[in-house]
Amino acid sequence: MAAKEVYGIFALAYPAIQTADLSNIPSLPDESMHHQMEVLGRTAREDLASINRRLIAMCIADLARGVRQSLEGAATHIDLINELSPDTIRDEIGDDIEDAMVAAIQSAVGQQQKALRQRAQAMRHPQLVAKVVKGLRAPLSWTPELSSFQKLRNCFEHRGGIVGPQDVDETNTMILRLPYLKVDVIDASGAVRPFEIGMPVRETSTVKVEVAVRKTTFHLGQTVEVEPKRIGEIAFACWVFATDIVDKLGPVAASGQHKIHI
Repeated sequence: MAAKEVYGIFALAYPAIQTADLSNIPSLPDESMHHQMEVLGRTAREDLASINRRLIAMCIADLARGVRQSLEGAATHIDLINELSPDTIRDEIGDDIEDAMVAAIQSAVGQQQKALRQRAQAMRHPQLVAKVVKGLRAPLSWTPELSSFQKLRNCFEHRGGIVGPQDVDETNTMILRLPYLKVDVIDASGAVRPFEIGMPVRETSTVKVEVAVRKTTFHLGQTVEVEPKRIGEIAFACWVFATDIVDKLGPVAASGQHKIHI
């Protein structure tokens, strides 16, 4: 849900901001008093860059929150399956008529689920990832990418997008690794070219689409700049991650679907 909505919000808001008069922000609907706020000493170009950076940071923070909640939900599901035994339910429901027993079972499961979710919410990110990975029926595809995305989120959230000592490795770099859709065009001779918008594609050519990992490096002290087109990639990465978790939680699960527009 976060992946879909963040992508939609950004796709609608970003183009509008680029053409807006930032020196004359309109009133909000039904606003009784218009608050005109000004930051002194900044050019119009600096204002626009700062607003763009803040919009991107908000989107990344919301996506990271969605990833976190997905992990907490998965951990709760895994523990509920493993720890909620029939004996526990019998102790809660006793001997009663059928309708009352159903209500009692729902209450017992709900109470257990609440306690398990609170336990998951208290876990640190690495512990939570390790717990979920261990409880899945197959390895999670994007574990290394999750760690790098969390670093990006922390950099924006706690340091205003400026790479700090907490974000970097021993080489003083922060590396972001995220899955994206790689589209190549293979012509009749076998030559491979990356697909670009507006590129003519002959009928004899083949279009190859696969999920690959894009690596971006940021250095200590650098202000992180995320290209607007990367927000769609990051949202897609979160979608892939959530779908991967659902597919591997149990033998029967509903998969997400995504459409590719070329």
